[in-house]
Amino acid sequence: MLNYRDIIYNNYFSTQVNKLNIDHASMLHQQARHNQRELIHLLPQDRDAKIVDLGCGFGTFVKPAMDAGYSNVSGYDISQEQVNVAHKLGMKNIYCSDINDFFDKNEKVDVLVGLDIIEHFTKDELMGFLSKAKKCLNPGGKIILRTPNMDAPQTSLYAFGDISHETFLNKSSALQVLNSIGFLNTRVYGGLVRNQNPLLEIIRKIGWWNYVTFRKLILFCSARTWHNVVFEPNLIVEASI
Repeated sequence: MLNYRDIIYNNYFSTQVNKLNIDHASMLHQQARHNQRELIHLLPQDRDAKIVDLGCGFGTFVKPAMDAGYSNVSGYDISQEQVNVAHKLGMKNIYCSDINDFFDKNEKVDVLVGLDIIEHFTKDELMGFLSKAKKCLNPGGKIILRTPNMDAPQTSLYAFGDISHETFLNKSSALQVLNSIGFLNTRVYGGLVRNQNPLLEIIRKIGWWNYVTFRKLILFCSARTWHNVVFEPNLIVEASI
């Protein structure tokens, strides 16, 4: 592990994830609700499918997956602090473990989830992670990833808001990386963008439509196409074997 990570990840929850010092249960509810709307529909219909969330934090994906009836879901995170918070919130199926330690167990899974983690890897580490992920999937299994989108507006807010970020992607480079490893049926698209306040959501949609239209015009004027460009702050990546 790179030396700075020992310091950053030791207290990652208190200094980065929850730097606003929000009540843990409220924070879990808010983030789990977002992940439920954005991601749960991507899971298989079989509620007994083996699902593993790597870099799971304090359970913001594990919780909505369990609430949706998935009985064989677990999470692994390198931060003991985050795991402790998850346990206090009732999720005993979250374990403190390095990702490579999980892969070394040679377990087979149906769905491997990695939300907001691949940006923490160097390019070599990213390729190694994806290669190991592909090997641990059962036939027909899939990987679901979320990572900051470098084509989004104000990208620095997401890319440089965490000093432990190392590698950044857009749709084109995400497809390149997954396809080079040998994943099939790779899809890359924008993550959920939504304001909880209905009135503010209407205003946001109008502003967003105007922004995207302007960006497309800029691409047109530069003799480029927007068909392979995602504008949302996050990329969602799905791929199968």
